[in-house]
Amino acid sequence: MVQNKQAELTEESSSIVVSRPCDGVAVITIASEPLGVLRHSVKRALMSTLSELEKDESIRCAVLTGTGKAFSVGSDINDFSQEVGWLLENDYWESTLNQMIEDTRFPIIAACNGHALGGGAVLALACDFRAASENAKFGFPEVKVGAFASGSGTQRLPKLVGRGRAMDLLLTGRVIDAPEALQYGLIEYIFPQEGFLDQVLSIASTIASYSGLVTAATKKCVNVGVNEGLHAGLALESDLRVKTGRGPDSIEGRSAFLEKRTPKFNQ
Repeated sequence: MVQNKQAELTEESSSIVVSRPCDGVAVITIASEPLGVLRHSVKRALMSTLSELEKDESIRCAVLTGTGKAFSVGSDINDFSQEVGWLLENDYWESTLNQMIEDTRFPIIAACNGHALGGGAVLALACDFRAASENAKFGFPEVKVGAFASGSGTQRLPKLVGRGRAMDLLLTGRVIDAPEALQYGLIEYIFPQEGFLDQVLSIASTIASYSGLVTAATKKCVNVGVNEGLHAGLALESDLRVKTGRGPDSIEGRSAFLEKRTPKFNQ
């Protein structure tokens, strides 16, 4: 029992790798083997990483990606149990992690470098938008093994692609390529495999060059409007518009525009 616990702690500490390739941007890499599998320890490690980055005000955008041929293929079927406790715990970790990604102050881009399947695909759905390499594949094959896309998958997918297309993917379990995912609205960008991450980092760097207060306000308003409705979104928008409009970044942005220079945002 002690050995198993030690193995889990070792995996938790090594399964998520963070780098900071440019100002204001963090790259979070799912490094668990095989194929970015999302064991409980990996999910906890990712949540811990997000909590730490949330405290760092210098971070204004993050990129979530995988290694090798996969972004993440979701949970390891070898870990599955029919015990109620395990099933509830698994759903808790998945749902909590995905909600944490949605609620994080800074935007998070899913850089789907390869296969994003099952819980890995749902993880990508929780991000603010998605870029895929030309070789990426997407699918929700849980139905093939007597399961379904829990952990918020049945709720997030229809919001992105519509009810009919979501039902198609969820009920057939078929896997689609990047061009079809783009057509469906499941992803927003496709880039060549060579230089893929650099392309995504260019987008992240652009976002990170703007006011962190403004990008955080934008993310929060969009999410509240989508999840709670138009009136809630408009009320929050009005409140945050005043708060951001009276801040130093608003003054700097206006001054830089009038002086024809690049703004230097501090927040």
